[in-house]
Amino acid sequence: MDETKLEVIDLLDSSEDNAKKIVHASSTQGFLMFEGHGFTQEEIDLLFQFSHDYFHLPVEEKQKCPIQQDNAGYTGMGVENLEEDDLDRGYGDPKEGFNFANFNLKTGIPDQPIPEFWKDKMDVVTATVLKLREALKRSLRLLAKGLEIEGVDGIDAEWFVERHHDDHFSGTTFRFLRYPSPVSANASTEEKAKFDEVNVAGAHTDYGTVTLLFQREQESGLQLFSPLSKKWENVPYVDASPKYKAKGEAAPLIVNIADQLCYWTNGLLKSTIHRVRFPKELLDQGKDRYSIVLFAHPGDTTLLEPVPSKRIREIKGRGASHYMDKHGVSQTAGDHLTKRLGSTYGWKY
Repeated sequence: MDETKLEVIDLLDSSEDNAKKIVHASSTQGFLMFEGHGFTQEEIDLLFQFSHDYFHLPVEEKQKCPIQQDNAGYTGMGVENLEEDDLDRGYGDPKEGFNFANFNLKTGIPDQPIPEFWKDKMDVVTATVLKLREALKRSLRLLAKGLEIEGVDGIDAEWFVERHHDDHFSGTTFRFLRYPSPVSANASTEEKAKFDEVNVAGAHTDYGTVTLLFQREQESGLQLFSPLSKKWENVPYVDASPKYKAKGEAAPLIVNIADQLCYWTNGLLKSTIHRVRFPKELLDQGKDRYSIVLFAHPGDTTLLEPVPSKRIREIKGRGASHYMDKHGVSQTAGDHLTKRLGSTYGWKY
């Protein structure tokens, strides 16, 4: 399978050229990378150590805070089904996760039952969420400039940021994931081969605005269905550029456009289908795969009305414009998220 090449966007570059670059990447592949995020490798390694230690707790301990319909808590093996073309298959993905949600976005503190394991680590969790939120806001300003969103006195660079305001309650979720190895370290080549084409996270698109994912060397497995090549492609590990490595920054964040931003822009920005398969380097070692991700959402009451941009208005019969024409009103971000969560978990609201 081919490897994809993702555009790397410098979040500290506010130039017009960089704004055009982020819109181009978001409207073609729908996947890109962010540098200038400010995370050190030590910070990221600590988060992954927390994740490893949490998921190796006894099952009964993890199940004390099970996932609720507010999307907060622990999801056990096989609970979540992301395979969008087979939502009624009767079983979920072979992974487990823990969601921090219901955030006070000013403080980064989630309003939910906190497992004993996490209580003395919440300062790290909240600091991480707040730093990721700053990366998000920088990217939203670049997107607004690149789309030339119309304001009273020219381009309104704060248009998206205002709809992701810290005072707004949203579906923003910070998630830890573990994909247990399906084989032992001494498994035969034939046994490992059985898992070459097994999705451990089903093919899906994400629900919110953008998704921010920490990279980890030798833990690939993320694959996207490229809107350009119309084929599945591996997302490779990309090291920090010399400029940012000299500053002590870790590898770029992997980023993908999600459904609400695609819908908001009448499909101009691409919410690309992606999945996870167990990487060969981990299968060969019989090691688990871990992932840490922030799913960013606008405020729940935000109307997903067509973005005020000439480029968006030129697209007819799709996304927010189509919904508005059909129903006479726009749906809210909260309504959109509720529908998607109901499909994923089989919940009835």
